[in-house]
Amino acid sequence: MNSIFSDLKHIIEGEVSNTKAELEALSHDFGGIIQKQPQIIVRPQNCHDVAKAIKYAAKQGLTISSRAAGHTLSGQSLNQDGILLDMSNLNQIHEFHSNKLWFKADAGVTWKQVIDTSLLYGVIPPVLTNNFEVTLGGTLSAGGLGLSSFRHGSQADNCLGLEVVTGTGDIVWCTPEKNSELFNHVLCGYGQFGIITQVQNRLRKYRPLTRSYFLCYDDLDILLNDQRLLTSEERIDGLVSLFSPCLLGVSRANGNKIKPLIQWFYRMQITLEVDSIDDINEIELLSSLNFYRHIHTEDLTFNKFIQPIAQVSHPVDTANSWIDVILPSSIAKKYIDTALQHLPSFIDFRTVPVGSFCLLTRNMKMPMFPLPQEDLVIGLGLYPTIPKSQIQHVIEQLNFLTDLGLQMGGKRYMATWANFDLPRWRLQYGDYWSKVNEIKRKYDPHKILNPGFFKYEEVEQKHESHALL
Repeated sequence: MNSIFSDLKHIIEGEVSNTKAELEALSHDFGGIIQKQPQIIVRPQNCHDVAKAIKYAAKQGLTISSRAAGHTLSGQSLNQDGILLDMSNLNQIHEFHSNKLWFKADAGVTWKQVIDTSLLYGVIPPVLTNNFEVTLGGTLSAGGLGLSSFRHGSQADNCLGLEVVTGTGDIVWCTPEKNSELFNHVLCGYGQFGIITQVQNRLRKYRPLTRSYFLCYDDLDILLNDQRLLTSEERIDGLVSLFSPCLLGVSRANGNKIKPLIQWFYRMQITLEVDSIDDINEIELLSSLNFYRHIHTEDLTFNKFIQPIAQVSHPVDTANSWIDVILPSSIAKKYIDTALQHLPSFIDFRTVPVGSFCLLTRNMKMPMFPLPQEDLVIGLGLYPTIPKSQIQHVIEQLNFLTDLGLQMGGKRYMATWANFDLPRWRLQYGDYWSKVNEIKRKYDPHKILNPGFFKYEEVEQKHESHALL
């Protein structure tokens, strides 16, 4: 290890570290489920440092992974016994063009940095997640979903260009037109085909005011129908639904086993972005919906509305075993009913945030973000934060819900917790899975980039090794 440290110190312009404290600090991620510890941490100063580190890793037979905020949930930003690239020093916004509606920045720039700059000019990235402290490279590698994704797609769908260092150490600028194959697979590719070092991203103008309606439903089918109506006709600018359980008692009908009697209520929040509140035809908007009760109306400036309500706490000795299942609209109710009935069997359902969102497949273009084959898809999110002592049992049940979703034609949003074996990866990507394996062999032939998350075909690996003999 000392020789690796010495070698990298001589070739890297940025920082190189192997102190015990720093290695331990970067051995876990936000999920808190997976732990891996690298041999060496490299904090690159520029893309050339990234290229040198990758070439060195390939020569030495080491794996190499990238991280910045470390907000992954399944260890995607961790590395075991190899080189970990801490991208947080690549944190400069290089160009910002409010009139041309785009900016260019390093991959380690946080969305908060971009937003603080863009609000001064009356523009904003088209899609914002609920955490601004994550980085451009991180969310573009995952997708990045927000309240407006049904209109604007994922954050990756709003990327205009990328500087990428491939698994062979080549530095490539790619766009939808130039080096498009690499562009289309690095986005939502979880660092499997290249490391993002710089980003060019779209901006949009925004209106100064927002109005949000908080609508309560006691019938899931009616909620889903109203979500379909609002999103397919793009009547609104933001939508999210949160589910709340009401415990009405217990049943002892099945022997001595106690079963909770739960009534679920569903709160849909719809948001309009306007120049003036007087522009809203509230009667026309709400009269077309079939909610149980109109709970609240909230008027905020746009600047205030987009700010996260609160940061998610992460108590000591807990894990964030969150999952998002993306479902064909036609089977969404059946799956959600099953998931909500199953939830109390393995976790304290009263403490688990549960929510729903919508996506229109016409606005989601990235091939590495697989979607069900319907125009409208419904996302169900379960976000349990649990004691680490419960991890194994909870993960088994989340795997059950994952498998059920895949069998029903759904997909998983891989930014949340995922424990995928090869059959699950095949279901996730379907006919496109062979292409994913092909792209991996092309841009990371040594299979050193961000290992351990994706499980590739053994047959493909054997074929490749024979070809090299």
